[in-house]
Amino acid sequence: MSLTVRIVLTLAVLALLPAYSALASGEVTALSFTINPAGGPQGTPVTVSGQGAQVGLPVQVMLVTDGETGAGALALVQAMPDANGNFSTTLTVPAEAAAGRYAVRAEQRDAQGALVQYYWISFNVGPALVPVTGGWRGNSLTLAGALAALLVGLIAFQGIRLALRRA
Repeated sequence: MSLTVRIVLTLAVLALLPAYSALASGEVTALSFTINPAGGPQGTPVTVSGQGAQVGLPVQVMLVTDGETGAGALALVQAMPDANGNFSTTLTVPAEAAAGRYAVRAEQRDAQGALVQYYWISFNVGPALVPVTGGWRGNSLTLAGALAALLVGLIAFQGIRLALRRA
């Protein structure tokens, strides 16, 4: 196989690697959203606008004390995503919420109640602060990067070996 053909094949593989990695890990879309406002007193309506939801599964939007676990739910609303996975709803900060840091959390669960995906943004009852966000951390980009680096290294090795053999 000529060097030109090898280079073209390598570039094609490198171009397709991130897409393959995302499909192989099942992470084609990821749940995320924005909130407005980022903080406020009790009774504040919080608009939640999101994307990346799995179609056909309701999105539970909650005000919770722990964004990572979803523990301590103070308020809960449900939204159905549209055909593109977008959703929008309004959550109201309850009167019994004490001043402090909370999280607005959106999650989807399957028919058996198992958590499919979630995302959260920090919400401050009282003065607004810079939000902190979180969710499941994927590794598809790390995997794609490692595979791409390995492939480039192998091709460089082959090129050097061929150059030395011809010399």
